[in-house]
Amino acid sequence: MLQPVPTDPTSDAETLNTRSQRSPTPASPPVLDAAWRAGRKLSEARRQRGLSLDEVADRIRVRREFLEALAEMNVKLLPGKAYALAFLRSYARELGIDEKAIVDQFQRESALTREDVQKQIRTPTSKPHRERPWLAAAALVVLAVGFVGWRAVSQDGSEQVAEAPTSSAPGRSTPVGATAEETRVVEIRAVADAWLEARGPDGTVFLSRELRAGDVYRPDPSPGWTLHARDGGAFELYVNGVSAGPLGTVGMPVLGRAIDDVRPLTQAEIDRPRT
Repeated sequence: MLQPVPTDPTSDAETLNTRSQRSPTPASPPVLDAAWRAGRKLSEARRQRGLSLDEVADRIRVRREFLEALAEMNVKLLPGKAYALAFLRSYARELGIDEKAIVDQFQRESALTREDVQKQIRTPTSKPHRERPWLAAAALVVLAVGFVGWRAVSQDGSEQVAEAPTSSAPGRSTPVGATAEETRVVEIRAVADAWLEARGPDGTVFLSRELRAGDVYRPDPSPGWTLHARDGGAFELYVNGVSAGPLGTVGMPVLGRAIDDVRPLTQAEIDRPRT
């Protein structure tokens, strides 16, 4: 017949102490700067944890490209707002970040690039409105200009019709009633696939995405707007159709170049061979 074997209480206590020593110590929360954007906080926290994107993706069962989109704050690459927030909470929980704080910050900073914004590139001031009372005035102006041009052609070649100059080239005046800011058009043309970001004077992000070669973006040329790019040589600048040179050096990032400082190149600078 089997008899119960008495156990030593001292050995049980030692076993419990050994198990407690083997249990992992909870990691301290990552050190993050409050001034950082939400995407950078995620990337820095992951680096401080010593984890790769593949490791985190495997742990929380979220695809790597979705984690990259969260770090870049590009919700257009995510499969919907609800999924994006769920992925973000899981990501923050794995990294030891305050979930509510990072979710609130992410939604606040990516409000202008969320999924219900149209994907095509457009100037912020060119958003459609239901009522366009200026269309009638614009139509009248077009008719008036056409009538003046027709009269000029029909008259004798020696007679010339005086017209307000419309060129913004140096040494010429601007049209009556028009300001320099209204006639100044800045274009950013992508010569290669690269990421570009445009921010307003208050830091609002109006564009944050990868442009394809041949894409053109026309930002607001008002003072305070800035451009940011991972490769400054991937973009060419134009002012009123005149080349203003590349956004930056090939292969080098551009951080906060002021749009109102962009000026067209002189003919000598255009003719100068690039190195």
